[in-house]
Amino acid sequence: VIGQANRRLATVDRAGDHFVMTLTEPFLRDRLRTGTRAAQDALDRAQRRFSLKDPDGLRRFLAAQSDALSALRTCDDALAPALDAALALLAEDLDDLGHDAPPKTWPRPRTDDALARGYVWHSQRVALRMMARALPEGGSGQSYLTAPRDATEWRTLCAILEETPGYGAAGDVTLQAANDWLALFETICHDHARR
Repeated sequence: VIGQANRRLATVDRAGDHFVMTLTEPFLRDRLRTGTRAAQDALDRAQRRFSLKDPDGLRRFLAAQSDALSALRTCDDALAPALDAALALLAEDLDDLGHDAPPKTWPRPRTDDALARGYVWHSQRVALRMMARALPEGGSGQSYLTAPRDATEWRTLCAILEETPGYGAAGDVTLQAANDWLALFETICHDHARR
C-alpha cells in the first residue's frame, strides 16, 4: 500500500516476476478541494471587495454573510445549531453597526447536497478566520468573524469525505452542489457590495 496520512493512494501487487501498481480513485475531499478552487477563489475576490476596517464595509459584508447563511439554513438541519449560533452573532454585530434590515431571501442553488453544504460552511469558516485578521482591534461588529470555528465538526466531515469515493454520480452531485453554493455566496457578496 502506498499512501499519505492514512490515505491509500495505490496498491502494489506482485504479478509473477514483476509488480503491478493500481491507483485508487481520489476521495471526495480531494475532488472538492480541487474542483471548487475556482469558485472558492471567485468568492474570495467578492468578499475582498469589502473593507473590514471601515464600519460601512464591515456592515455590508456582515449583511451579505447573514443572507448567505440564511439561505444555507433553510436547507440544512444537520448544521442548524452552528448556523443558528452564527446567525445570532451576525444579528448582534449588525445591530451594533446600525443595520436593521432583515436578510434578503435568495433561491436555493439548482443542485443541493448535505456534504456540499457542510464543506462550504466549514471551508468558509476557515477563510473568514483569515479575513478577520484585517479587523481593527476592539472594533464593533466583530463577534461573528472572531468566533471560534468548530474544528471537531470539520475533522469529522473531513473523515467522511476521505472515505467517500470522489467520482461517480454521488461525487458529481456533491461537487456541483458545492460549486453552486459557492456561486450563490459570491452573488450575494456582489449584491451587497453594489449597495
